[in-house]
Amino acid sequence: MTSVAAQASTAAVTTSHNDHRTTTQPTDFDNPSPSTTYSQPVVNNSDNQNALNSSEQPHIELDTTTINVKPSVTSALPFQNTRKASDVSVSRKQLSQRSATLGNALSEELGVHSNPFGGGSSAPVIRGQDGVRVKVLQNGTDVVDVSNLSPDHVIATDTLLADKVELVRGPSTLLYGTASSAGVVNVIDKRIPDKMPSGNFSDKVEGEALLRYNSNSNEKLATAGATFALTDHIALRVEGLSRNADDYKVPEFKSDVTLDYLPDSYNKSKVGTLGLSWIDDKGYIGASYSRREDVYGIPGHNHNYDSCDGHFINWLGSAETGFHGRYYLNAYPHLMDDSDIIDFPHFDGCYVGGHADDHGHEHNHDNPFGFEHNHNHKGPWVDMTMDRYDVRGELRQPVTGVDKVKLSVTYADYYHDEKDPGNPERITGIGEGLDPRLDKGHAAAIFKNKGTNARLEAYHSPVDALNGTFNGMMGVQYQKQDMSATVPYLPSYGDTTQADPRYLLAPHTNKNLSVFGLEQYQVGDFTFEAAARWEKQKTPVDYDQNLLNRKLEWLNTGFPALEANEVEHPDLTPYEQNALSYAGSMIWDFNPDTRLSFTASHNERLPAPMELYYNGKHLATNSFEYGNKNLKKERSNNFELGISHFGEDWQYNLSGYYNDFDNYIFNENITKFGDLYMRRYNQTTAKFYGLEGDISHYFTPTQKVTLFGDFVRGKIGALEPVVGKSLYGESSEVLGLKPSCEGMTGEQIAGQLSNCILLANEAANPILEVDEACSPEDLVSAADFCVLSYPQKLGTDVLLRKKTNAPRVPPARLGFRYDNYITDNLSLNVDYTHVFEQNKVTTSTIAIKPIEYTENGEKKQYNNNSLLMQPRYVTENKTAGYNLLNLGADYESSYGNFDYTLSLRANNILDEKIYIHNSFLPYVPQMGRNFTLGLNVKF
Repeated sequence: MTSVAAQASTAAVTTSHNDHRTTTQPTDFDNPSPSTTYSQPVVNNSDNQNALNSSEQPHIELDTTTINVKPSVTSALPFQNTRKASDVSVSRKQLSQRSATLGNALSEELGVHSNPFGGGSSAPVIRGQDGVRVKVLQNGTDVVDVSNLSPDHVIATDTLLADKVELVRGPSTLLYGTASSAGVVNVIDKRIPDKMPSGNFSDKVEGEALLRYNSNSNEKLATAGATFALTDHIALRVEGLSRNADDYKVPEFKSDVTLDYLPDSYNKSKVGTLGLSWIDDKGYIGASYSRREDVYGIPGHNHNYDSCDGHFINWLGSAETGFHGRYYLNAYPHLMDDSDIIDFPHFDGCYVGGHADDHGHEHNHDNPFGFEHNHNHKGPWVDMTMDRYDVRGELRQPVTGVDKVKLSVTYADYYHDEKDPGNPERITGIGEGLDPRLDKGHAAAIFKNKGTNARLEAYHSPVDALNGTFNGMMGVQYQKQDMSATVPYLPSYGDTTQADPRYLLAPHTNKNLSVFGLEQYQVGDFTFEAAARWEKQKTPVDYDQNLLNRKLEWLNTGFPALEANEVEHPDLTPYEQNALSYAGSMIWDFNPDTRLSFTASHNERLPAPMELYYNGKHLATNSFEYGNKNLKKERSNNFELGISHFGEDWQYNLSGYYNDFDNYIFNENITKFGDLYMRRYNQTTAKFYGLEGDISHYFTPTQKVTLFGDFVRGKIGALEPVVGKSLYGESSEVLGLKPSCEGMTGEQIAGQLSNCILLANEAANPILEVDEACSPEDLVSAADFCVLSYPQKLGTDVLLRKKTNAPRVPPARLGFRYDNYITDNLSLNVDYTHVFEQNKVTTSTIAIKPIEYTENGEKKQYNNNSLLMQPRYVTENKTAGYNLLNLGADYESSYGNFDYTLSLRANNILDEKIYIHNSFLPYVPQMGRNFTLGLNVKF
């Protein structure tokens, strides 16, 4: 969807009273709408018409009223007038009327959905991609947090303190990372002033404030920010946020009783920021400090899973499969290989059963946890703090040929723990005479991340050549993050002073060095861009050698029968890899109102530490997750075609895209019990494609109707087949000894059978066993006596895994919006969105290696029995569609030197039951009917 404001170039635009269209031509596609935006649709390309690149201040004359508007610049785009149909900029005013969490705040944009987690956290899902494939920036530098590890981890940036939030695509994304083909999100705020203040109240002060209340969760929110001119060149910025919300209400949530609210969906947030800058005509240099504190519940948690343990690997082996003595897996399970995975992955110790298995039925919202669940006990909660320090500066035209140089350095210290609720029903890990209620408020998991990010960029001066103009830049970036996720022992465990440390994510350092550049060529109505980024990543893990030595000693003491050659030692070589991504785009303004754009890119993504090394229970997503240290570099080829039109009566944006992946990394479902999942990172081919579009028409100068919609499809290719045991037939004839083995004793031959024995069928399996009393001559002349078994190999047990839909792909959406600008001050809007059901779900094919029992009841493991592997199908749950109806009204005016906007919103008026398919908890309902009253003041 588009902004409702008038179309304008960077010159002043004069319109008739209440006419929100313009007649000024040509359209500046980076600045087609500098006027005030009155409201936003449920799904829109909001601010696609926002002002972007002018240094002037256009004004609109409404009779005797003049509205001065400051165009903004899309900070993530190095050069202006390159906006595409799919690029988005969401203004401060729009953000003030939306959710406080980033994913929900952006979910009203075309192609963007949210992965919500109660009231405390939500992450954007863009064109079916999320997590590490969606780069989130704070003023052009990385947000240093742990949000990529899980959707319940808040993205540590504040939309309600932001000046705007941008979503850009195309070559410019490579200035910030190699892997964000779906788009880069940039949250822009004013924490470091880059210009001297000039407000309505005083030439030395400018600022803004927001007060907001919503009826559903009893949310009380206040933000304020002000910039002060301390001298002619020094500016001080102060801003803060306070938010307090209770559990939000829902139409219905069935636990042990039917509830009208979602337990553990509350949130408390506090943010404070202080910034100081030196500013003059040549540029600026500034620094800032901010602190953020969040406490919020983890909804959807099931206490019945608190005692569960995932049985996924066997570090010792067995008599049937052979002992291998990989003692290091007992300390660092992420070092596992595929061969360490047990034949029948399952859960142990669950409160509702022993070896849990998939019951073969989907969840339903009358029984969302898969069985009876008591939610009288408070669930776990997150307690987070973050301190962030920024230095940023820009120097304009320092030497001939250099237009500007930009520097930014960030250091952040992030910490959060997940508090244990003291569940009295937990039955495991409890010391004698102790009570699990002792654990309430103690950390059940601790996540830490200390990171540094430094960028240096240089822009060359415009060069006129080849009948056009060249603009370009290049830069270098270095990032270092020290991260860990530990599982401390709770008080109810008793004395754990001698216990070994437990890691979800072993302490590691992720180092990344990047070189990037972009060049633009403008000629006539065409603009061409090309960009590239090379990065080198190294991720050493901080292994505790004393811990490994203790595990080896324990193995030697506890299993003395293991031979020396059966004990394997780990390869602790750090993960190290390079990636190269490149992209090109063409923009054609083939008439003054219409722009066509095409983008193509090749992106390479290196596996994230989470995907390589995570191991264990994931409290928030009701899952056990396992990394895969053998993941390869992910590659994708990506294409986008878009068209935009900004006419007097008609406006439209349409984009289509196609992403083709090799080695696509995803979290594969291994097994489930109820809504408890076991997952491991895997990779295969994948394809994603979709459409996004809106079309608007002004029926009168003050009334506009917009139709909008989007959809995305994702498919993953066939996984590598599971290769099982060898299959044997009748015996083969022994021909004799190989020449190299003549003269050996029977005992020596027994130790090197595969090297010594010649068989009639080259495809036959080597002899399995030999009587050591036989000489070589006896072996050849009396094979039946000496050779105990020599079956012929017929083949291998193989289970194929077919292609399927990608997991958690958002459903299609279709809707309309009506805007009516009743007076210069008052505007009303209504929007309706139909979100379709999602029945295109993923199905994982898991190989189960069965156990066979003898007549005496003895187990015969898979490798030594006659049974073949059997497939188990783990299918994602379908999600029903819903209808979303919203109403809004805004009244804008001024009082003295203060400009204010009074807003009233009614969301989900139909009180629909809303379930989010792309969430890890699709059975958790979203907020019901809600009324929001807000006051936004600018001075």
